[in-house]
Amino acid sequence: MSEPKALRLIARDADDLKVVSACLQDALVPVSDIAWLREEGQLALAVNRFMWERAPEHLGPGQFYHRTHALIRIDGVSAVRSRGYDRRQRADILSLLSLQPVDAGVEMLFANGAAIHVTLDPLVLTLADMASPWPTRWRPDHADADPIA
Repeated sequence: MSEPKALRLIARDADDLKVVSACLQDALVPVSDIAWLREEGQLALAVNRFMWERAPEHLGPGQFYHRTHALIRIDGVSAVRSRGYDRRQRADILSLLSLQPVDAGVEMLFANGAAIHVTLDPLVLTLADMASPWPTRWRPDHADADPIA
């Protein structure tokens, strides 16, 4: 299989955010790689992204899934609130489930009830793959999860 193209997406409305959210489902986010750049009005997160866009349902012989490093940048941020994790525990890793539009912003929902609420105006969220993908045999599994409405 040829080298996949790096994703470069911008979300400017709720429909765009759904697409970016799907691409980021199951991204691993080290707490140490979450930075609110207050002076610049930006929130940046370096993530380890599962590449759903090239994931077969099941692996065949010699096949692999892929992950890549990516950057999420949210512009126009005036406030950031978090819950469900300790920002001082910088070695902890959060598993991103979805990005949801909320009044005056975006909420990032993580496994185990953690969340980051970002107040912003207007919505400008960028996702950019930053490195070559690497192979993995592990595919996130949501068989026991409730279906997303």
